[in-house]
Amino acid sequence: MTPSTVGIDIGGTKLLMIAQRTGHDEPLTRRLATGIATTPDDIEAAVQRFLTEHRLTPSSMGVAVPGLVEDGRVAVCDVLPKLTGWRGPVADDTRPLLVNDIRSALAAEARGLPESSTVAVLLCGTAVGSAYLHQGRVVRGCRGWAGEIGYLPVPTPRGILRLDDLAGGAAIVRATGLGPTQVHAALSAGDTAVRQTVEAAGESFGLAIATLVNILNPDTVRAAGGTLGYPGYWDTALATARTHSLPELWESCTVDRIKDPELVVARGALRLAAAAADGAGWVEQYV
Repeated sequence: MTPSTVGIDIGGTKLLMIAQRTGHDEPLTRRLATGIATTPDDIEAAVQRFLTEHRLTPSSMGVAVPGLVEDGRVAVCDVLPKLTGWRGPVADDTRPLLVNDIRSALAAEARGLPESSTVAVLLCGTAVGSAYLHQGRVVRGCRGWAGEIGYLPVPTPRGILRLDDLAGGAAIVRATGLGPTQVHAALSAGDTAVRQTVEAAGESFGLAIATLVNILNPDTVRAAGGTLGYPGYWDTALATARTHSLPELWESCTVDRIKDPELVVARGALRLAAAAADGAGWVEQYV
């Protein structure tokens, strides 16, 4: 068996597992599909297969979930509701470190930044979420749940909607009646209606970025998520954010897409779990 550290990213459409093995530079990865019917048993079976097939013995395991985490369990999970109450998979008596997925991305992106940094990280996949550092400390809120920007109420001609309902990947799928692969195909074919839907969603995401720039005055804003991959989405978001941010605040920060976005959440979960196993006190502010 090979000693390893494991990071797991559970999303509304995918389960991504990575393992960093002792003595190896490149991690092992595996990606599987998830959906609203996914259960804890499904995830635990997939994790066990991954570990068994590669003969891995995890010394630590970080598990990132798309919901609110409290006291080591999933308290609320809209996109995967059957995970509510779950405490994560156990492998070889290794109890996982359970953490919100955006906090995991924040942990990955915080590595290498100055300790005094003020950072906002946004992910836009099935839904939208965010997490923040202020001068190197995680902004947690009274119960540790700060960052649920997907629930930001937005006035529209259809009434008050959540940002998730306007900017998230699930919103684009609902509005077009197409799956993600079909949306990409329609955009490539020049479908005007689909392009307008994607750009409208990007505009809503850009307004969210501007809101965070104006409220938090960060020096760094980083974004990732599968929805940003739709042509036109990110360009529209960036232009909208620039237009609606106070110019002085916009000029004082950098706004970029996260490099290697596919692995950022899993890498953050892995980093947090490994640091927790080593007794690093800073991990507590993330979980």
